[in-house]
Amino acid sequence: MTDQDNQKIVPEGEAALLQQFQHIAQALNASEDLAEAKAILEPITSQPENVQISLLKTLGTMKSTDAADIIQAINALSDNKEIRKEARRRLIQLENEDIYAEWTIPAGPTLSGTIESFTKSDEPSEDAILSELQSLFGQAEGLMGVPEHLDTVTEFLQEWGNQNYEEVFTYLSEESPLREGLSAKDWVERRESWARTVHPHDLQISFIHPVEDELGPDIAQVDVGWSIRFTPQRTLAVPECAQPTISFKDTGRGWFWMRYTVVFEDEEWRIHDLTNEAAKLNELSVEEIQQGIDELTREIEEKSQEIDEEVEEMEEEVEEEDEEEFEDEDEDMDEEEDMEFLAHTLGNMSSLIRLVVQLLHHYDALIAKNPQENVESLKEAFDLAGGIADIERAAYYAQQLATHAPEERGEALRNLAYSYHSLAALFHNNDNHEEEERFDALVEPTIREALQVSDTPANHILLATILIQHEEKLEEAESHLRQAQKGPLTQDDAIDIAMGLAEIAMQHEDNEQALKHFQDLSRLTPDDAQVWYRIGYLQHQLEHFKEAREALQQSIQLEPELTEAYTELASIYLMQGNAKKALEVAREGLENNPDTADMYATMALIYMQSGDFRSADRYLTKGENLDSDDEFLQEARQRYNAEYKQHHGQQGQKKSKSRKAKKK
Repeated sequence: MTDQDNQKIVPEGEAALLQQFQHIAQALNASEDLAEAKAILEPITSQPENVQISLLKTLGTMKSTDAADIIQAINALSDNKEIRKEARRRLIQLENEDIYAEWTIPAGPTLSGTIESFTKSDEPSEDAILSELQSLFGQAEGLMGVPEHLDTVTEFLQEWGNQNYEEVFTYLSEESPLREGLSAKDWVERRESWARTVHPHDLQISFIHPVEDELGPDIAQVDVGWSIRFTPQRTLAVPECAQPTISFKDTGRGWFWMRYTVVFEDEEWRIHDLTNEAAKLNELSVEEIQQGIDELTREIEEKSQEIDEEVEEMEEEVEEEDEEEFEDEDEDMDEEEDMEFLAHTLGNMSSLIRLVVQLLHHYDALIAKNPQENVESLKEAFDLAGGIADIERAAYYAQQLATHAPEERGEALRNLAYSYHSLAALFHNNDNHEEEERFDALVEPTIREALQVSDTPANHILLATILIQHEEKLEEAESHLRQAQKGPLTQDDAIDIAMGLAEIAMQHEDNEQALKHFQDLSRLTPDDAQVWYRIGYLQHQLEHFKEAREALQQSIQLEPELTEAYTELASIYLMQGNAKKALEVAREGLENNPDTADMYATMALIYMQSGDFRSADRYLTKGENLDSDDEFLQEARQRYNAEYKQHHGQQGQKKSKSRKAKKK
């Protein structure tokens, strides 16, 4: 579009926008990319919310494709949830009049193209990368065509989980049995009283999926898998939250699989009723539950294979795009195909998670019939929950195994200790240090109990690993590792033992012994860049400079993103008086890692060594703009401040002596 065209579609107010709506629609259909489409809509999207909603209502009365195109574009591209909802209502209004939008979202950047453009950029910013990826996935979501009634159910649950009960009530249809015949005030007061007793918090949605049964244009059903934490041993319930299928006693989290019926009422999708799909499974016979398990397992295998094939296809496409150049026309076609491909892949991954969660609910129903007879189901459920990173659910299954399967108790307790350790890390990342400490305190006694039940190498290794991480009882930790060495060992066991012994030696500051263990590791894991870095670091400490350089170069070759290896190698060259080679290494590291603060600190230290404080300060400033909290960068700045002060003090003394000599 020309500047003149842009000037034509910048009216002020709703009336002026309506006068230009045909021109806006034509410009949208002529747009070639997402950025251009957003720019065309900017005169509308920059208006206050009430103006935009009023405009959409008016456009909804205009029985034209141009009006539908603008509404479709706003629905796809607006950042305002309320405006998107209004746009969807107007689209439905027009579709009831057999008027459909012709505008489709323009093809955007390919996933491979986005990644390639930033890997080749000199200084890609994190914000820019996030913006591009959000744009990319936003378009994929548009291509997947998320129905409006799914948004309604999602918003209903989110508001309910946040205890915004006045807002939640507005999502219920007028005839919803969930209203319990209560007024809005009484309904809200009951939920608030319930919440004060059971303290619901941290609602998580694992999947949301439309049920494909044809029920009519104004009614639909949606399946949702979700979970929430409550006060342990709660007794009260409300219709929208019956007793959960299973509960993890240590956090109070319960899991649900609900089916929501939604109706289109007063130009809005609203919740009418729900059924507890997980509870319905308990009414089935063992044979019927097993049939459902077999069917879901088959679907999961097929979906997993499909995703693997798509990932391979994407990797091949990236390689081909690196090698070939396309004509503009062909490139546009490829971008459209890529967007459809990406949307399909994301949809498959979402479907896979849904299938796994539904399978877990089937296992729950089967296990409830007789836990002792379904040990294999408990083990499979533990693996599945871990596979979708539902740590609390995995811990629940480990507890059940330890309780109901005496022959599996040693392994189950080890898995439970792993789960407690993972939960402690999760709470640490969420800055919930009280819960972090609570679960961290459970890890050691649980693995010690596991070792008492089952004296296996795996249990010895895990206990040793926990002790080493706590930096205590290192002699006991080494004893457990030596005991584990008696075997039988898997390849992973051997690696864990060598790593544990190496860490103990490092904590004892025994560099020679630590080097020996890391060299053992290099034979077990020859492609581990971290191991080669540790070897290089230790060889440096032991003044084996040639071996240190070789190990660090091997680390860099294996993983160019490992910045510590560049820093260590540069420091060796700097110490040996080869500033040119040190600078060459640091520049290579910065080129491969342009957004890491420690590489700027390394460059600054090298320039300081040569007395170029201006360049050193410039690199420190760039690093601080990236990450001012980086410890290595902060140390480099402190050293700069001290040396700069000392350097200029000496310069001042020299000038003073020179002036005195001239006077004589």
